[in-house]
Amino acid sequence: MVYYKCMKKLFTTEYGSRLYGTFTPTSDVDLKHVVLPSLNNMLLGKKLTNEVIKTNNKKFERNSAEDVDIENIPVQILAYDFLGGQTYALELAFAVDYTEAGQIIHDPLILGFCRELRCRFLTSNMSALIGYAVNQASLYSFKGERLNAVRAVKDLFLNIGLIHGPTAKPNEYSVEFENMAKEIEKQFPKSFSITEYEVDRNGTMKPCIKVLEKILPYTSTFETSLKVVNAQLKKYGSRADAASIDNVDWKATMHALRVVEEGITLLKDRNLIFPFNKEYVDLLVSIKFGKLPYNEVIDMINVRLDELKTLEVVSTLPKSSPELAESLNTWLAEWLRKWYELPYTI
Repeated sequence: MVYYKCMKKLFTTEYGSRLYGTFTPTSDVDLKHVVLPSLNNMLLGKKLTNEVIKTNNKKFERNSAEDVDIENIPVQILAYDFLGGQTYALELAFAVDYTEAGQIIHDPLILGFCRELRCRFLTSNMSALIGYAVNQASLYSFKGERLNAVRAVKDLFLNIGLIHGPTAKPNEYSVEFENMAKEIEKQFPKSFSITEYEVDRNGTMKPCIKVLEKILPYTSTFETSLKVVNAQLKKYGSRADAASIDNVDWKATMHALRVVEEGITLLKDRNLIFPFNKEYVDLLVSIKFGKLPYNEVIDMINVRLDELKTLEVVSTLPKSSPELAESLNTWLAEWLRKWYELPYTI
């Protein structure tokens, strides 16, 4: 039996622009290592965390080409984040099959692990990816349906709060609340939904509403949810009518389009290829350097985001569920036994 005194590297890759093929001479190096934590730490129940090591510790300076950021990601966290649809985990699970970003397979078992992870636990859940895209585009144009959906949700919490008091909660008046929410869902089906969210890694689901990928649980008070909605309006509402080239974060806007395209590709082809093809890389680099009209880029993101949301609904990929989460737990335990050389019956 092997007892690891320290973490063991399973897989290493350059990440970000060097993985996508969009790097320039000024791009920094971002290294990600998928690691197997020490068995002693596992036996002692120490918390699994991603470890980030930065060479540039200056808060207000961007990394240069000489700077290297390193992240050590426990293989267990990678698996759970993959099931949760986290962008980085989806990308790393496919990156093992390519070589142009300096990929290193330290342990051949990681190839089978990632391929099984992709085959068995890729879901149609693109909420995290869509949320990442929206957050990346800090000047994302929330015109039309999206902005009006947020305003309608604000009115919902204002009105029901006046009736039952600001400290009341949707789960206390679920029938009345859902009847009102359903009217918003009918009017803005791509921007608002009555749904459930996952509250832990065991796949436990609880009811919520979702507006622009922001989760508002039934257990939150009307007052608390209203604050969240007001923050959305403050962040995006004034910009929807007055976005300008002068204050566009072009790099973030490029990443917004990138992650939406990745979601579309995953739902259509169940695959990601790295680096991206030259034509697409040229498009992303053009956006990064502000060479395309702002409105043209925003329209592109809007169209592709609508396509992604449509594909998410009709996809034949499995949906997130407690049963799938439990299946992942069982599968992951089997793989850990292989890596730690533990018996299969304890």
